Amino acid sequence: MSSVDAEKGPSPVVEVDAVDEGRREYDFTPEEVDAYELDPEVSKAVRRAYDRRIMPVIFFMYLFSALDRGNLGNAKTDTLEQDLHLVGNQYNNVLTVLSLMFATMAICGGFVTKRFGPPRMLPIYMLGWGSMAMINAAVKDYGGIVAVRFFLGTFEGFFGPSVPIYLSSFYTRGELAKRLAIWYSSTALSGAFAGLLSYGIFQIKGSMSGWRILFLLEGGLTICVAIIAIFILPTYPQYVDFLTPKQKEAAVMRLLKDASKRVDAPFNAREFFAPAKEWKFYVFIIFALCYGTASSTATTFLPQLIGRFGFSKVKTNLYTVAPNVVAALYLYLLAFMSDKVRQRTPFLALALGTTMIGCIMLAALPLSATGPGYFACFLIQCGAFVPTSLFHSWHNNNDPSENGRAFRTGFLTFSANAGSLISSNIFLDSWAPKYTKALIISACLQVLGITLVLSMRTYMALDNRRRNRKQGVNWTSKDVPTAVLAEGPKNPSFRHFL
Repeated sequence: MSSVDAEKGPSPVVEVDAVDEGRREYDFTPEEVDAYELDPEVSKAVRRAYDRRIMPVIFFMYLFSALDRGNLGNAKTDTLEQDLHLVGNQYNNVLTVLSLMFATMAICGGFVTKRFGPPRMLPIYMLGWGSMAMINAAVKDYGGIVAVRFFLGTFEGFFGPSVPIYLSSFYTRGELAKRLAIWYSSTALSGAFAGLLSYGIFQIKGSMSGWRILFLLEGGLTICVAIIAIFILPTYPQYVDFLTPKQKEAAVMRLLKDASKRVDAPFNAREFFAPAKEWKFYVFIIFALCYGTASSTATTFLPQLIGRFGFSKVKTNLYTVAPNVVAALYLYLLAFMSDKVRQRTPFLALALGTTMIGCIMLAALPLSATGPGYFACFLIQCGAFVPTSLFHSWHNNNDPSENGRAFRTGFLTFSANAGSLISSNIFLDSWAPKYTKALIISACLQVLGITLVLSMRTYMALDNRRRNRKQGVNWTSKDVPTAVLAEGPKNPSFRHFL
C-alpha cells in the first residue's frame, strides 16, 4: 500500500461510465501524487508489460507504413515507369501527391485520433492504406497511380502523428525516446526489408511485373497486421486488462508524477490549440521541415543514390539493406544515450550533422568513387532516421497537456512530412545520376536545423538557469514537483527538458 493509502485510506476511485463497465478510473490530486511512493519494481513491471504488449505491434504497424509508402523507390528500379508509361517528371509528381496528402493529413490525424482514441483509429488507418497498397498493383497508367497514392497518403498521414500521441499515454518522459526510437527504427529496417524483398521478387520471371507482386505482397501483409492490432492494442493505463490493480495505480501515478495534468484527459479545444500561441512552436516547425527533407530522402531515394554507381537493378536493391540496418543500430544507440543522460538536443544536432556530412561527401565525390560514395550513403541513412523519435520525445517532454501534445505532434508531423515535398521535387531525373544540387540543398537544410536546435537548447538552458537563480535552487527537469508540471512553463518552478 502506498504512503497515501496509509494516511488517507484507499486511493480515490471513481466508476467509469457504462461503456467502460468493469474498468476503473484513477483520479488523484497533485498533493496525493507528490506524496505517493512509487515502487521501482512495480514501475519496472508496468514498463515491461507495455514493452511486451504494445511495442511489437506498433513496430510492425509502422514498418509496413514505411514499406507501403516508400516502395515506389524500389519499384522505380524495376519496370514501373515503362509499364505505366510515365514520362518527364510524372514519377516525381506521383511522389509529390503522396507527400502532400501524407503531410496535410497529419494535422487532422492528431485531432481525429485524440477525438476517437488511438487503439480504435490506428488499425482503421492501417486497413485503409493496406487496401490502397494492394490496389496499387492493378493500376494501368499515370492517372491510376496518382489516385491510389492520393488515398494511401491520406491514410498514412492520419497514422503518422498518432503513434507518438499513443505512446506518450503510457511511457514517462525518460522512457519515451527509446520507445519512439524502436518505433521509428522500423522505417530504417523497412528499407532493408524492402531491399531484400525486391532483390528476390525482381528476379522472378513471370507474366506479372515484379513491382506489382511487391505491392500485392506488402499490401496483404499490412492488412494482416492491422487485423491483429485490433485485438491487441490496449486503451489507457487504467483500463488495460494485463495489469493488476496495484500495477494500474502505479501506471497512472508514473505519468502523473512525470508530466501530464491528467491521464486519459478528455478533448479540450482550448488546450488542443494552445501550442499555436507559443513562439517556440514555430521554431519547431522550421526544424521539423529541415530534418523531414533528409528523412524522406533516406526513405524514398536511397535506391537512386546507390544506383548512381552503375549496379544492376537487382544489386541496387540488395545494396540498400546494409545502410538501413546500420541506421537502425545508430538510432538505437543515440536514443539509448539520450535517455541515459536525459538530453535530446545534443543528439539531434549530432544526427543532423551525420546526414549533412554524408550529403556533402556524396555531392563532392565522382561517380567512380564507389567505396567512399557508398559510405556516404551510410552516413545519410544513419542521421536521417534519428531526429523523428528524439524530436517528438523532446517537444512532448515540454508539454504538460495531452491535448496540447496531440496538436503539437500532429502539426509538427505535418511539417516534417512536408520535407518530402521538397525531396520529391529536387531529386529529379534531369539531375541524375549525381544529384549534386539536391544533395547540396539537403545539406544546407541540415545546417539550418543544427542552428535552430542548438539555439533552442541555449534559450532553454539559460531560462532554466534564470529560474534556478531566482529560486535559489539547482533543479533540472526531473526535480520539478507534479503540481508544477501541470501548469507548464507558466509556473516559475518549471524546468525545460533539454
